[in-house]
Amino acid sequence: MRIVFLYPLNKDAFDFLRDKLPKDIEIIAKIRGEDYQGIPPNQDPEIIAAVKDAEILLGPYVTEEILQQATPQFDGKLKVILIPWTGVDRLDLNLTKKFQVPVANSHGNARTIAEFGIALLLTAAKNIIHHDKLLRNGDWSSRFKDYPSINITGKTIGLLGFGAIGTECAKMLKCFDVRLIACRRSLEKTTVAQKTLVEKVYAYTEVHEFLCQADAIISSLPLTAETKGFLSDKEFAAMKDGVILINVGRGPTIDEKALYNALLNGKLFAAGLDPQWNYPPRRETKNKKGEIESEKDLKIFPSNYPLHEFDNVVLSPHRAGHVAEGYERAHWQDVIENILRIYQGLEPENLIDIEKGY
Repeated sequence: MRIVFLYPLNKDAFDFLRDKLPKDIEIIAKIRGEDYQGIPPNQDPEIIAAVKDAEILLGPYVTEEILQQATPQFDGKLKVILIPWTGVDRLDLNLTKKFQVPVANSHGNARTIAEFGIALLLTAAKNIIHHDKLLRNGDWSSRFKDYPSINITGKTIGLLGFGAIGTECAKMLKCFDVRLIACRRSLEKTTVAQKTLVEKVYAYTEVHEFLCQADAIISSLPLTAETKGFLSDKEFAAMKDGVILINVGRGPTIDEKALYNALLNGKLFAAGLDPQWNYPPRRETKNKKGEIESEKDLKIFPSNYPLHEFDNVVLSPHRAGHVAEGYERAHWQDVIENILRIYQGLEPENLIDIEKGY
């Protein structure tokens, strides 16, 4: 069986997979710092040629040329596209639908992302950013004055999105003695175990009823056509005054102008944001002198609005999944299990609904 990566792989990840998978599974990948020279693998002639005999494509960066090479209707062997993380918004779903290719994602990092969400919640609730900023300059003036803390205990926490990440958040929040409610698109997917974690699960159509009860909201929404701008002016108006908003899903699920206004007018007590709206380019850029510019030189602010100017906003450069154990070693277990299922002739798990986009 052959696996082809459509993005450059770290050597550690390659070695880890090579160690965990049967020796007769061939892994084709461009290794960062070795044979990866900045040409995206999905445009590399070697990779494009290799997909002809691939049964698994790893990564969302499929092209029409690749799928024409890989899919059975063009004499290829492709069985599935595996996305080794939760979000599939980088995948061209129209292409996968056109070529009738199943897609499965990964929930292996759910616990890690949930931990980060709780960290953002506590940092925002305790206004740590403001006081840390002052104390680094020797300023103790706001110690018992500005930007007080909020206790989480006894509050109502709303989980917007109740998949793997939302479920892990609920498990960890139980120890804070809070009331938990959730809101998700597909109520029928709610398991018995999930129902024991929260008081009630609301449908998207009941989102305003859900929002008006929450003292803090943790969003883990995927980015789809339906969820883009899901939290807009109307949704912020439905929230309690002084609510805390945490996002560990995707930036564009929140209307950034509506969020900015909610911070400006004091609707929000604080916010914690890991995913953003603006990102550095994925490929190296050069200045007018032909010099390679680093991400630090580019100075790309996370939003088109000055969210970075608020001391009650905790900003993170979409790094919740970056852990000392190594991303692959910490999060890839269910990807490996899915590869082994396909190797054994079984159906992959975590198949996404192409129509719904998650």
